[in-house]
Amino acid sequence: MSIGILLKLARGVPRYGRLVYCLFRDPRTPRWWKIGLSGALFAVWAPFIPLDFIPIVGQMEWVALTLLTLRFAVGRAPQYLVEEHEAAIAAGTSLFHDDINKARGRAFDARTRIAR
Repeated sequence: MSIGILLKLARGVPRYGRLVYCLFRDPRTPRWWKIGLSGALFAVWAPFIPLDFIPIVGQMEWVALTLLTLRFAVGRAPQYLVEEHEAAIAAGTSLFHDDINKARGRAFDARTRIAR
């Protein structure tokens, strides 16, 4: 796999990561979609990927297959949910942003309790 293709795929990591996170957390997302994505990611992350013994190449293939799996899954998700979550991500009001803000607040609270 060429570096150019990998870089092109890597640009989609934040978008697809947030979007898939939101879709997975949304109870309106069909169960078949969640099960299918979980199975596909398990197949990609299985410990017997043939190119893992080659340094860097094995990791590039793993990243590329993960990103392609996420792109494929997003393409199969209900379009209205994808559009709704993309708009919420762009506005900073998505489930992803809410969870990140909650985690930051909890981490800050824990840090202040430890500092006392």
